[in-house]
Amino acid sequence: MDAPVNSKLTPVSDVEQTTTLQKTGVVVMCAFAFLMLYFLLAGPMVWIEGKMKFPPFSRSVKVIYSPLARIVKSDLEPASSVVKAYVGLFK
Repeated sequence: MDAPVNSKLTPVSDVEQTTTLQKTGVVVMCAFAFLMLYFLLAGPMVWIEGKMKFPPFSRSVKVIYSPLARIVKSDLEPASSVVKAYVGLFK
């Protein structure tokens, strides 16, 4: 015995088009996630760099985190004090 199919419940198409707003939202969320991870990994990287004493790794960390170092050196408040306090937790 077959049940009747309600046409209102069946999808019109299997693939929905994403809108520009959705794409923009995804880009913004990915950029935010990247920047948060970049900042949150700065402290552990400083700690690892201090423990390893491996020159190629030290140079890599200094190059990758040079934007944060520039913020600290420029005394751009409150960002510089936040970065100093956070990285100081791992020294």
